[in-house]
Amino acid sequence: MVDPVDDAAHQRSATRPRRVVALAVLLVIGGICMPAFAVVADVGPFWGLPAWTYAVLSPVYLTLAWAVARARTWAWWILVALHSTNGAYLLLSAASMNDAAAGRDLIWPAVYLVVLTSQRTRVWFGITHNNDPMPS
Repeated sequence: MVDPVDDAAHQRSATRPRRVVALAVLLVIGGICMPAFAVVADVGPFWGLPAWTYAVLSPVYLTLAWAVARARTWAWWILVALHSTNGAYLLLSAASMNDAAAGRDLIWPAVYLVVLTSQRTRVWFGITHNNDPMPS
């Protein structure tokens, strides 16, 4: 029996866009690195979090990588929310504390958001259909 969600994802695009593959690979790398961040405190991408949270984030990142590869719409929404929140926090940190490191760290949320909001990526996740015009 064919999973209707998988079949719909397959019909949206016969092959995954390269951006989606890159996104899934980055999430897998992040999921693999999270336990190392748990061991070495204050090294991970979310400074200020207790070390144990990195161990919890590892399976979350790996689950998101799986969901990205399978075109699960909920994964797109979670990633947009996660990186928007992280970007806003870093932007406020950079502005309020004149922290150059926080400004430099804005690159990753920006890269993720550019990839997530590209038309091919949105089509993959079913956020926008191939024949829909780009929103202005």
